Amino acid sequence: MNQAILTVPHQVLRRKSAPIEQITPEIRAHIHNLMDTIQYAHDPEGVGLSFPQIGLNLRGFVTFLDKRLKVYLNPVILDASKETTLGGTPDHPTLEGCLSIPWLYGPVPRPKKIKIQAIDERGVEITKTLSSFPARLFLHEYDHLEGVLFTDYTLKNNLPLYFLDRDQDKFVPIQDPSSVIKW
Repeated sequence: MNQAILTVPHQVLRRKSAPIEQITPEIRAHIHNLMDTIQYAHDPEGVGLSFPQIGLNLRGFVTFLDKRLKVYLNPVILDASKETTLGGTPDHPTLEGCLSIPWLYGPVPRPKKIKIQAIDERGVEITKTLSSFPARLFLHEYDHLEGVLFTDYTLKNNLPLYFLDRDQDKFVPIQDPSSVIKW
């Protein structure tokens, strides 16, 4: 079932999520809701969605890359490279966005490579190394489970923030991000 996606300043988005003790029929239903919701997210579209974003204080998220869904329950970051990147190129870093903060985008420093562990929707343990955009996506969704939003990095690191002007299809810099980020 397609769920409503919570937006800032909803309090659930700032809570640390609780571990999933076991994959019950109720948890399976929540996973399917999360999967449906990300697939039907439009205006804007998304590539990841966490349980907190649909109002559930549970440690899990889905990613939707290349039309492939992946489920990560109780994810753990086992290792992360010390070297960080804003993605893209120095002149054009990757701009992260969030379905819970629609139409705002900004660069976020992230480790270049991570080793992760999680459980999938069948209860099978996953251990893999991610780099590039998949690592960035995993870390963005993992942050949601910790109550962290990408805009926290904007303020902490004095980074730019942009609004996507859909009429002109261009990013417009926000002169004072702290005037917009109050959650």
